[in-house]
Amino acid sequence: MNNRVIKIIFGISISLYMFIVCFNNITDYDSNFQFVRMVSGMGDVFSKEKTGWRSINSETLHHIMYLFIIASELTIAMLTITGVFKMIRKVKSGSVEFNKSKKLLLTGLSFGVILWFGMFVTIGGEWFLMWQSKNWNGQNTAFLLCICFLLFSIHLNQRDE
Repeated sequence: MNNRVIKIIFGISISLYMFIVCFNNITDYDSNFQFVRMVSGMGDVFSKEKTGWRSINSETLHHIMYLFIIASELTIAMLTITGVFKMIRKVKSGSVEFNKSKKLLLTGLSFGVILWFGMFVTIGGEWFLMWQSKNWNGQNTAFLLCICFLLFSIHLNQRDE
């Protein structure tokens, strides 16, 4: 299979994943909101007596945080799908044009790493000690997503001749 087509298929896969994530977060707002509420509220961490001062217990702030996550995911979805369409339009073009067409998809993938590593692994995992939670630990999933986005970025960033 042509390397350009593989890159486009990777982009479609990421875009589809992001749209499904957004769909789930919007249509099942409450269950995913509970994740944000419990993690930021440090509801079941085992060291809350020493670190509980970090917790956020404002429902308004929980909604703001969750809406920020959803907006970030929608941004990633829009960047990646727009990037895919640009790549499809340039798939038969010269290497310079095709390489330029990858910019938005790479930007979306970069934002994905920032979201899942910055928000979930760093802030959720370490600041709110999500790793201590038996029920609300999303670090493994966040790390897996970071790795997938980085691997797709590395492959996508390879020059096409």
